[in-house]
Amino acid sequence: MSDDKQEKRPQKITFSPFPKMLGLEIIESEPGRALIRLPFTEDLLQLHGQIHGGALFALADTASGRAANLALGQGFRCVTLEMKINYISSVKNQSCLAEARVIHQGRTSLVVESEIKTESGKLVAKTLATFIVLKHEPHRDRVNEQKSE
Repeated sequence: MSDDKQEKRPQKITFSPFPKMLGLEIIESEPGRALIRLPFTEDLLQLHGQIHGGALFALADTASGRAANLALGQGFRCVTLEMKINYISSVKNQSCLAEARVIHQGRTSLVVESEIKTESGKLVAKTLATFIVLKHEPHRDRVNEQKSE
C-alpha cells in the first residue's frame, strides 16, 4: 500500500454504552456523513436465524446520529426525534454497514437518510430520521470524545 493511501482501521465505539454493547465500529466519519459497521455475531439473530430488525435499526440510528452530530458546530448536539425504516431484505451470517448522510440542516433540526447494506453490497434497509438540535451539555455529550480522533 502506498504512503498516500493509508489503511483505515475500524474504530470501536466506546463513547456510548448501547452501540458499544453491539460492537459497532466507525469506519469513516466526517461532518454530515458516517459509515458504521455492525459485526456479525450469533447474538444478533432473531427466531428465524436472521439479524434482528432492532439491531439493524440501532445501526442506522447510530450512523445517522454520528453524521448529524458531526455536522453541528461547537456548542450544539442533537438527538433522534423520529426515525422510520424500510426493511428490504433479510441478513444471515454477514456483517452490515450503514452509511448515513445529512440531507437537510436547519437551525432547530436535521434530516438524515441512511442505507444499510451487507458487506457484499446487498441492500438491506433504508431509513429517514429527524434530529432535534439541543444546546451542548458537556456532562451528557459523549460523542465529542471521539470527534478529535
